Amino acid sequence: MKKTVPFSSTTNMLIFEKGKILLIKRDESLKDFPGWLMLPGGKQEYNETPKEAAIRETEEETGLKASNPKIRVVATHYHYYKPKTYLVYIFTASKYAGTLIDIEEDKGTPVWMPVKKALNHPKLYPDLKRHIRMITNSKSDKLMFTYHKFNSDLKIEEER
Repeated sequence: MKKTVPFSSTTNMLIFEKGKILLIKRDESLKDFPGWLMLPGGKQEYNETPKEAAIRETEEETGLKASNPKIRVVATHYHYYKPKTYLVYIFTASKYAGTLIDIEEDKGTPVWMPVKKALNHPKLYPDLKRHIRMITNSKSDKLMFTYHKFNSDLKIEEER
């Protein structure tokens, strides 16, 4: 019998403003992935929809509350060092309320970065590079599905 791998439901929010996107830059002092860039987001809580989780996590991490976000990508990925598969819902928004804040307890700093610079940044997670490219290159707003597996170099090893 095959072993079942548990899923962890997470969300990301891709906020666009004037050719830039909002990212979280992890602190250089962190043990895991110091200085890496990621999208705001996090784990979905019990009795919370993915959309609600994406809005809540983004506001907690950046101070910005996305207005009317649209689901663009549903992805699954597996990291070689964790015994679970992540189910990731990626939303996009171009409208928001609030003021950008610096979150000390998460040891990350929200930063606006031009899309092209972000996509060429060596410390932007490979799956995010892939998904941001998919979203920005798409001529429609249809939902996209992806799967991939990471190797120990954080490179996408397998795509289906």
